[in-house]
Amino acid sequence: MPSLEQEPEPLVSIGLPVFNGQDFVEQAIRSIQKQSYQNFELIISDNCSTDRTLEICRDLAASDPRLRVVTTETNIGAAGNFNRVAQLATGRLFAWANHDDLWADTYIKKCVTALSAEPSAVLAYSKSAKIDEDGEEIHELNNNLGLTASRPAARLKAYHDAFIDVDRRRAWGKEPIEGFWIPVYGVMHTELLHQTSLIGNYISSDTVLLEELLILGTFVEVEEKLFFKRDHQKRSMRDSEAYDARAEWFTGSRAGRLLFPRWRALRARLRASIVLPKGVGNKAACFWRSLSFYVRRRSEGNGLIKEVIVNMSRLLLGTDRARRLLRKW
Repeated sequence: MPSLEQEPEPLVSIGLPVFNGQDFVEQAIRSIQKQSYQNFELIISDNCSTDRTLEICRDLAASDPRLRVVTTETNIGAAGNFNRVAQLATGRLFAWANHDDLWADTYIKKCVTALSAEPSAVLAYSKSAKIDEDGEEIHELNNNLGLTASRPAARLKAYHDAFIDVDRRRAWGKEPIEGFWIPVYGVMHTELLHQTSLIGNYISSDTVLLEELLILGTFVEVEEKLFFKRDHQKRSMRDSEAYDARAEWFTGSRAGRLLFPRWRALRARLRASIVLPKGVGNKAACFWRSLSFYVRRRSEGNGLIKEVIVNMSRLLLGTDRARRLLRKW
């Protein structure tokens, strides 16, 4: 694991990918500028926005040399834009930021401190809450994920168990489970992030990325609530609920006739289990843990079967007629 002992305040690269985010992007950038931890660079990648997003970002960057604004020639999709800012990072540490979320002033500082204190950690994140369009807190998100086991397969099991436990309680749509994905916005070792496959251009690839990072190290949770996930009408998850629309959001191009995101996730999980762990024993244990997830969590295994059936329908009936069979991602 990379050591931070000799560098008490390493450069943190913050990547902010954005597309048509004029309503909230200035608030997000200003919350980053106000961080008590000042040794950072903010890389903003505008993905062919058609509103005032680029103008707002360039105006803010003009008076702050820590801000760097880059643009894409064509829409490369959300996955491509998230990966682009990670690839442009020059700091030893990295964190993704969304154009509509907010950070407490001490978010970076306390994450860096927590990460430095735990040699086995790949990233540090904080407790979080959902906020509304006006920045008012709605409720706290799931926390205390307990992803600190010494063995990578045990960390994978702990993460999978969080989803399985929600299934058992029949709590989907009733509990603030979005906290399961908040660690992807934590402060992480850039070197280790680059060992992963980053964000894939398929649905739920952020979950797969978190599992890849868990194979590489532990996750440290800062006990304070410092990260605020904004919910609003134009939010990407709400705006792209249909399966095809969600696929297009990831890729930036029209969805093809055949869509196999669940099968792609399975392949990515198994590949990571073979490539990332050290030692034959850990590789075998992670491979089994990744594969058994599709048995232990019935919806995952059923989802693979469902995708085959739906794609056969798309071939036989055409995309539009079959779309109702797979409306929600």
